[in-house]
Amino acid sequence: MEFEEVLVELNIGASELNAWIEQHWVLPVQSQESYYFDEADVARVRLIAELRSDMGVNDDAIPVVLRLLDQIYSLRRALSDLNDAILDLPEDVQDQLRERLGSQNEDDGDEPP
Repeated sequence: MEFEEVLVELNIGASELNAWIEQHWVLPVQSQESYYFDEADVARVRLIAELRSDMGVNDDAIPVVLRLLDQIYSLRRALSDLNDAILDLPEDVQDQLRERLGSQNEDDGDEPP
């Protein structure tokens, strides 16, 4: 999606979007003529707009929120990769992992350490 299309699609101002790009809150591909936004970029712009308008998050807090969300998404990807790797293991090894993880979860109950 091109810069102008994002403005229309998300109903935001050009100065706002330029500021978000300058602050590296969103990183579209830049050509000589325009910026180009992939689906992830558009979703991030939408999120920033919602954080600012719907949730009242101020500009000082936006980078903190974005960094935390990026960390969450990275952890989710890592967990998904780990899950895929575990599913590739022999069934007996998977059972050993389940048993080990189950016993650790029981150890992490309501009792204080």
